[in-house]
Amino acid sequence: MLIEFRVSNFRSFREEQVLSLVASRDKAHPENLIPAGKFSLLKSAAIFGLNASGKSNLIQAMAVMEAFVLGSATKMNQGDKIPGIVPFRLTPETRDKPSTLEVTAIVEGARFNYGFSATRERVHDEWLTVWPDEGRPRNWFDRRFDPATRETNWVFGGPLKGEERVLRERTRDNGLVLSRGAEMNIGAVARFFTWFREGIFSVDLSDRPDWLMSLTAEWVKDYASYRKFVTQLLRHADLGIDGVSLLQDDPRNATPPVTGRAAPPRRIAIRSLHRIAGTDQVEEFGFEEAESNGTKRLFALAGMLLLALQSGQALVVDELDCSMHPLLTRKVIELFQSPTRNAKGAQLIFATHDSTLMDPELFRRDQIWLTEKNEAGATQLFSLHDIEEEKRPRNTEAFQRNYLAGRYGGVPKFGPFLEDIKAK
Repeated sequence: MLIEFRVSNFRSFREEQVLSLVASRDKAHPENLIPAGKFSLLKSAAIFGLNASGKSNLIQAMAVMEAFVLGSATKMNQGDKIPGIVPFRLTPETRDKPSTLEVTAIVEGARFNYGFSATRERVHDEWLTVWPDEGRPRNWFDRRFDPATRETNWVFGGPLKGEERVLRERTRDNGLVLSRGAEMNIGAVARFFTWFREGIFSVDLSDRPDWLMSLTAEWVKDYASYRKFVTQLLRHADLGIDGVSLLQDDPRNATPPVTGRAAPPRRIAIRSLHRIAGTDQVEEFGFEEAESNGTKRLFALAGMLLLALQSGQALVVDELDCSMHPLLTRKVIELFQSPTRNAKGAQLIFATHDSTLMDPELFRRDQIWLTEKNEAGATQLFSLHDIEEEKRPRNTEAFQRNYLAGRYGGVPKFGPFLEDIKAK
């Protein structure tokens, strides 16, 4: 389960910003919380903000970290550029500095804090601290690069103490200790590496959903539980679809959205089934040709929804509402908020422009996050609960109305070319 994510000097983020899934003392919606030892964690977090305020950059930072961890040891060679690393470029002092990404998560009862700083050319720092069974913290490894001497200082502890020499020798300048240790099947780090592969998944729904559609189709074809879930989801979403039919393999390739994950081994042709009114007959349509963008994105996301709910995964989505009706988007969120549908502690973190979701009947104040840029063009990230106490919205407020009125921040401030437009 995700506890928090930190990012600094990455794209529009200059100073460190923190997305925390740790619940505040707010008493609203206790059903939206996951008990996790000493923590109460949020089942979902919604990120709002004007265009270009940094919402997508936050999701991208999580995706870049995920992809680099998964692909560092097996998909990169010495001298390769580290993919996705882009520093904050609007101040001279940050342009050549490393970007820093850090995550804290609970995996099998232990708390892991892991992060790295890197430029496109090399990893500067990397660290992993573990609280086993919420005991005292143990520093498993720490590497620090000194730009002046061009030397790296390495410290290993805990179960990695005996692996120091081989990990130092086999970890490239542009690679991660975590990835190399997992590739070498060192169980201590492989356990946490597996969380990046199976415990968190980032996706951008504004991209063409071909890859995710192929993944969902493969799971529907191979597993009865996915077939049942996807059929019910499409049928009950009032899309006019009675089911889907999966035909012969399609030879076209689907490109995965992040470099750390492989494409499905095959691409399956999808047909949607529409019942002919007043009969028991159905008509088949080519899914990609006949269905709307919103329907295709719902189908694409359906496989990841079920995987997250079944395994307690953290699902991170940019543009969750892309081409989907607001009420349908709300139902997707309610799947994660439901104590019965989400019994494994799955989490949904998503960015959206749909302010109708900013509803105190749906979310607590600590679940609603805003992004906005300061005078330097750097993104600031905060929740409604983070607003200073005298200005903090009450749980009974109309969040959407006050947000659009600019009371919380995170909305556009139009210039005269747009502001002075008057309707006739």
